[in-house]
Amino acid sequence: MKKGFTLVELLGVIVILGLIAMIAIPTINSALNSSRDKAYDEQINTIERTARTYMSDNSLKLPSMTDGSKCCLDVSTLKQDGLLKAEDIKNPKYKKDSTEDEEEFENFNGSVVITYTNNKYKYEYTNTACTPKC
Repeated sequence: MKKGFTLVELLGVIVILGLIAMIAIPTINSALNSSRDKAYDEQINTIERTARTYMSDNSLKLPSMTDGSKCCLDVSTLKQDGLLKAEDIKNPKYKKDSTEDEEEFENFNGSVVITYTNNKYKYEYTNTACTPKC
């Protein structure tokens, strides 16, 4: 009696492993993409909260209290004032040579648009620089 596996048994194991991989890989990719999305949203929220902190200390720079008035606060200003550290605001969705708006920037270098509407200030991050400056 010979010891070892037959070709059919080996092929059966390979097929089973292939099926497991077909099920596991999409699930793992989905989990990774979901965590990148959450991390991206949290980075944006951090930048917007930091802009609120900056503007509470520099309230004279806020736009006038008329509906639709706005100004822009660069992320570089928040970095210069020490409120944000460059290593803390990396883009988790960054992909080299991507053309997607959320994926083409390795770092968040845009600005926060502060708009006065409905008796309150709204803070919204954008990937581009804008005017007028705060």
